[in-house]
Amino acid sequence: MGDPYNRLAMNIKIHTRNLDLLKTHQRLIDRHSKIRKLLPTFAADTVDLDVNLEKLPRGSQYQTGVVLTLPQRVIRVEEIENNPATSLVLAFTELRRRVKRFKSQLNRERLWRKAELETPESAPSTTALYLEGEAGEHIEKLENYVRREIYHQVLTGVIPPGLIEPQSIVDEVYVRVTSRPEARPGDLTVEQWMFQVARNLLRNRMREIEERFEESPLEEPPSSERRWDDEDLNFYQPDESLRLEDLLKDSAGYNPEELLTQEESEERLQRAVAALPQAARESFVLFALEGFTSDEVAMMTGRKPAQILEDVEDAREILRREFKP
Repeated sequence: MGDPYNRLAMNIKIHTRNLDLLKTHQRLIDRHSKIRKLLPTFAADTVDLDVNLEKLPRGSQYQTGVVLTLPQRVIRVEEIENNPATSLVLAFTELRRRVKRFKSQLNRERLWRKAELETPESAPSTTALYLEGEAGEHIEKLENYVRREIYHQVLTGVIPPGLIEPQSIVDEVYVRVTSRPEARPGDLTVEQWMFQVARNLLRNRMREIEERFEESPLEEPPSSERRWDDEDLNFYQPDESLRLEDLLKDSAGYNPEELLTQEESEERLQRAVAALPQAARESFVLFALEGFTSDEVAMMTGRKPAQILEDVEDAREILRREFKP
């Protein structure tokens, strides 16, 4: 049940039939319940979410039914897939799309349309269940990475705020990885593969946006002047603060504590990272912030480990100069 003292809470009921609710399923439901943030004007006791997860009696298919009850509308979604987690993800993806359409009608705004997810191909149940568990373990880390990537693109003016939703990218990554095990590169772990897919999706989405702005020069150009505390930017705020002493340490005895003589704002630090040259920023984010080794980053990006380490040190040197007292 939702917290009546929290305006962004809602009443959530989960029902299962012919299967047990696993921790993976619960995590997916909890993560997607953030859809409530799209409807901040409704009181907590007026928003109900019913989730029904069922194993169908024939075959090995699973059905997720989601019912979102609002003061002005009831939105129902059903998805049938070969594994329960994928049916949950696709059901909430469709629910999110319908909620955004409903919100757009209420606010008389046009929102960018998300690309429809390809219908996943069936996969052996044992492989699918293994990928579900593996992918589920890395969802939060992946979403934080995607949020940060989009945040940096907004800060540098490449895209306007709100144009790309982190959760839509993460959902597409999850569906692709769990439904197409044969596409996984043999030298990548599931986690590395997920980051690689997310990286490629983001690059393709950015390219599509750039082409759209080139074809429609009269549209309002991307702007980085808007403050990050606007309502439509809150969803993209990175979950973890960056620490200068961790980012800028080196092997030559450099003392990063000298950089902390004055309090630096989170936004200034984020802007400095966002402004790094593209290759240096990507290597720095994956190596220093996400914790991958230089070999892993090289495999994910198609570059050489030595190049990655060189980029990371270049990025650190730029940041040291930026924050040096």
